[in-house]
Amino acid sequence: MKSVCLVVSLWFACCLSASAQQQLVVADVETLLPVAGASVQVKDHTMTTDSLGHFTAPDSCRTLMLSHVNYESRIVNMDELAGDTIFIISKLLNLKEVVVFGKGMVVDDRLKELNQRIRMERTEAQLAAADPSKAASIPLGWLAKLLPKKWRPGYKKEMMRKRHEDILRAY
Repeated sequence: MKSVCLVVSLWFACCLSASAQQQLVVADVETLLPVAGASVQVKDHTMTTDSLGHFTAPDSCRTLMLSHVNYESRIVNMDELAGDTIFIISKLLNLKEVVVFGKGMVVDDRLKELNQRIRMERTEAQLAAADPSKAASIPLGWLAKLLPKKWRPGYKKEMMRKRHEDILRAY
């Protein structure tokens, strides 16, 4: 009978020591997902949460310190803990969805001004390339009528003037 009482008392002591621990979960406050790898510091020793965010805290502890790289550190008083879940706040800014509204292709004043400036620079470049001052005009009289048009003295100047007019008209 004494051995039975001893076995029962040992079993009762084991049950008490086993129940002297709490199974808690660390979760994200926004997503409500468990946080794996969170560091939990209890008195003088440190433990980490498993892949499901679970850790075991002894009943004798009154405060826990939770920390994680992506989350704000938090000190939890065990007396104020309502359930078995401890929520921590993320340091990262998580955006759920971003919707961007815009207008179609609108030609505003700046775009018109830019196009006009490009056209003007192109026209100035074409005018500089077709400089009529380089053409020489030599009065040859009746001999000028015998020469082909390309060889006549005012031909280049006349062609350059027409080219300038075409460029300016196109502008």
